[in-house]
Amino acid sequence: MTTHPGPTTDTTAAITDMRTRLVAFVASRIDRPDEAEDIVQEVLARISRAAAGPRDPGRLEAWVYQVTRNAIIDHHRATVRAGRAQARAAFDRSLTPETAAPGALAALAGCLAPMLGRLSERDRQAITLVDYENLTQAEAARRLGISIPGMKSRIQRARARLRALLLSCCQVAVDARGDVSGIRPAGPCPCGG
Repeated sequence: MTTHPGPTTDTTAAITDMRTRLVAFVASRIDRPDEAEDIVQEVLARISRAAAGPRDPGRLEAWVYQVTRNAIIDHHRATVRAGRAQARAAFDRSLTPETAAPGALAALAGCLAPMLGRLSERDRQAITLVDYENLTQAEAARRLGISIPGMKSRIQRARARLRALLLSCCQVAVDARGDVSGIRPAGPCPCGG
């Protein structure tokens, strides 16, 4: 029975030194340096799962830093996704009966249906799929047979047009938290308000 020797003191010191440098590298590239240790831990897990390291063993350090850069990019993407989810949740919360002033939500909901009807079929379809049927933009793009960037542009333009219609006839008041606190007519309104 053969035993495998453990890491030498030199190897352990080199690993500790590289880990310290990676933490500093990551911390300087993210908004919350306290999360650097977690990202480095993920990097080390990715390295241990990798079937093969770099083709040239002399490029080991460069390969480790490339894996680290990819982990930082993934972290930034996850942060952006989380921010979008929080914004959506805050928006959804602002449109609940518990947070809206009495009658404000009903008035706003009553205005949106006729305004949706004034949008083009393309715009109405985009808003309906994403905002009412809760499809992701990628799912909506597949359903409509268009590219994801095309769907993103379409939904952005459709929301801007709906917003312009709403603001042309209504003044929507929000409180400090962004919750709907009131709505009142500000011009000729298609909903008769």
